[in-house]
Amino acid sequence: MSTPSSDEARIATRYGRGPRRRPGILLTGLVIALIAIVGWFGWALWAALHPEVSSGLEKWEAVSENEVEVTFVVRLHDQDVEPVCTVEAEDDREETVGRLEFTAGEGRQTVTIPTERRALRVEWGDCTVE
Repeated sequence: MSTPSSDEARIATRYGRGPRRRPGILLTGLVIALIAIVGWFGWALWAALHPEVSSGLEKWEAVSENEVEVTFVVRLHDQDVEPVCTVEAEDDREETVGRLEFTAGEGRQTVTIPTERRALRVEWGDCTVE
């Protein structure tokens, strides 16, 4: 008759049950991966909430058939940057009739966009830092 330990060894060999492995390496790897993912999302969220420049269209007015005055506000979170802003004027068919790309400073500003024909809408393209 066989002993209980030899029966267990025979069953373990037959059915692939061996000594229990500790999940230490796998658990450590999962924790490191989780920390990396959370860190990346945290950095991406921080970068999205703290841009170098923020801007917005305040008002616009078609002053003639060939000009639109646009007033906007720029906030610089880093005073050393020079943001490039883009604004487009569109007609009633939403076709671009004027476009202006310019370097902006801090605060409220007004620019004049030359247009091909009367503009009925203005699209603020935002300001970016390159």
